[in-house]
Amino acid sequence: MDAVLDALQPDTPDLQDVDEKVQRFVTLAREVHRAVEIVVLEGPSSVVEAAEQVAHASSNLSEVMRRMVREAHAGDPSGQATDGALATERKHLLYQAVKSFRTAAGDVLGIAN
Repeated sequence: MDAVLDALQPDTPDLQDVDEKVQRFVTLAREVHRAVEIVVLEGPSSVVEAAEQVAHASSNLSEVMRRMVREAHAGDPSGQATDGALATERKHLLYQAVKSFRTAAGDVLGIAN
């Protein structure tokens, strides 16, 4: 996701580069969501909740990223500053959710974080 957001930063982003990075992100996001599904089916409730928070935070950030990509393809930079700030905020929330998941999983597995 960082690579996509970085590629969108220039005033005139390389759209082919952006699209390639989006495809890589989509592949990785699908893997994360599949892993969350496994945790939901097989994991203890303390880890399930943390995993679902990761999925939710990831989806929220993805929403902003997709809008930024659409605007870049349309040649409309009007929302770039606002969306960039929102992406930074949502990226932080995702980081916090991942951190909480690691703590919850570590607690269940008996691994100190």
